[in-house]
Amino acid sequence: CPGNATVTVCHSRTTDLPSITRQADVLIAAIGRANFVTADMVKDGVNVIDVGINRVTDDSKKSGYRLVGDVEFDTVAPKAAHITPVPGGVGPMTVAMLMHNTLSAFKASQTPTA
Repeated sequence: CPGNATVTVCHSRTTDLPSITRQADVLIAAIGRANFVTADMVKDGVNVIDVGINRVTDDSKKSGYRLVGDVEFDTVAPKAAHITPVPGGVGPMTVAMLMHNTLSAFKASQTPTA
């Protein structure tokens, strides 16, 4: 039925993790390990939200590193219906919601003047 969902919470050491992740219609990765989720761990048409942000060595960059998520973007993206990039995926949404909540808190703190 539309609107129903079964939520499964796993961690990096969950037994037979790929067999579980391959069942997911929506996969949210927040593991803290660079490129942990690979193409063999997802099914075609999955929607991936990559919350991870990891620094990996990259000698071609002036800084000597680049940022990647917990999902191996280049191999998973072709299988995914939607996928958030890292950087630039959930980060801007986090900032937008922080600003929204800050404004809401400010408005709630104001007492009406008589």
